[in-house]
Amino acid sequence: MKTAVLAYPNSYLTINLQKGEQVITERGGLLYAEGSYTLETKIEAKSVNHWLAKIFGGKSLTYNAYTAVTDVELILAPATNAELFEIELKDTDTLLIEPNAHFARCGSINLQLAKQDLKTTLNDGVKLRATGTGTLFLTGYGRIIEKQLDTNTPIIVDEEALIAYDDSLSVKTVSKGIKEFVTSGEGFLFEISGQGRIWLQTREKTTSSGGGGFIDSIFSIFR
Repeated sequence: MKTAVLAYPNSYLTINLQKGEQVITERGGLLYAEGSYTLETKIEAKSVNHWLAKIFGGKSLTYNAYTAVTDVELILAPATNAELFEIELKDTDTLLIEPNAHFARCGSINLQLAKQDLKTTLNDGVKLRATGTGTLFLTGYGRIIEKQLDTNTPIIVDEEALIAYDDSLSVKTVSKGIKEFVTSGEGFLFEISGQGRIWLQTREKTTSSGGGGFIDSIFSIFR
């Protein structure tokens, strides 16, 4: 299997599958196919957790699984103006991602609703926990920035910018008063420390992209 994310801005994904290999993608992303494949629509709506991720995080409940019958080339792209980026996942990695950021995955990657405390969920919405081995293709808006952290001194990250991060990191909501929240225009901020990677987007998500938490949605009228 060969994969490549091409051409910022308006990026797209090219995947070359050999016979028997499979990629799971969001529905409606296929632009081009050369070769023979089978298509199966997978439904992930059998548990309450999947519905919670859908309602509060924008997670899709159905995906398309393309399996190569012969060698096949697929070209896929997001339906929105989001940009694509890829993350290689090893069996020792655990990644937390925005539910609506998932675009495609190859290999043996498992996505489950992450268990979080109530305060984190209210502020930032739900997260998906990605484990296993393979390649994860995510979407974000604007430029995508990857940062490797190795610090005990917390850095500050805007909630809307944070798309994904290693579960090894400590991520805490910054406490501030309601006046500062409304007048600063910064919204919720995170203090992040430890060893691991974070992925940031330089533009905010569109209204249709979902994401964010309950409290953030209420106060978004002040920004």
